[in-house]
Amino acid sequence: MARKGMKFLKRPLRTGRKVISGNRVNLLPPLMRDYPHWVKLRRDNQRYLQMREPLWLPDELTRRSFRLRLRAYNQEARQDRGYAFFIWNPDMNQLMGAVNLSYIRRGAAQMGTMGYWIGEDFSNQGMMSEAVGLLCDFAFTTLSLHRIEAACMVDNEPSMRVLKNNKFKEEGYAPRYLKIGGVWSDHRLFALCRDDLAH
Repeated sequence: MARKGMKFLKRPLRTGRKVISGNRVNLLPPLMRDYPHWVKLRRDNQRYLQMREPLWLPDELTRRSFRLRLRAYNQEARQDRGYAFFIWNPDMNQLMGAVNLSYIRRGAAQMGTMGYWIGEDFSNQGMMSEAVGLLCDFAFTTLSLHRIEAACMVDNEPSMRVLKNNKFKEEGYAPRYLKIGGVWSDHRLFALCRDDLAH
């Protein structure tokens, strides 16, 4: 099921945490030491990112807010409800974005919801497509999920390309689906099932 070029590695750099290694990107669980990289990337891309995200809180970029974010990520992972990864270049010295799997449902559903973002300088170069592919492999192989869902704003063509590059199928249209930038926005709904990758 794993795609060519995908490796699961253990590296001392991350205190033994799992690295998902691709050809041009690596996925790593975020750590507090990543804060300087994260805050610079988010601050430098604030206008670009805010077009596609919920309203930022006044303390959005503070160290305390980042620490609380990590605490929530870790709790979700311990409870098998979500997994967050930062997207790094192969040399591990440039943070490019993030990808996460949340709202994991077990039982009869075996599915989760995927979200992602990337800095403007790294967009439209295929790196987000690779990162999403790595996360999907992790979801289907390591987590044994059956289905991954994702949504994107109706005018977000780059995001739709990322999903289609990874064989996601468009399943519907959701009016006023998520509140983005303070406005309830229409979204297109996509999904990928594990069986789809076999075809």
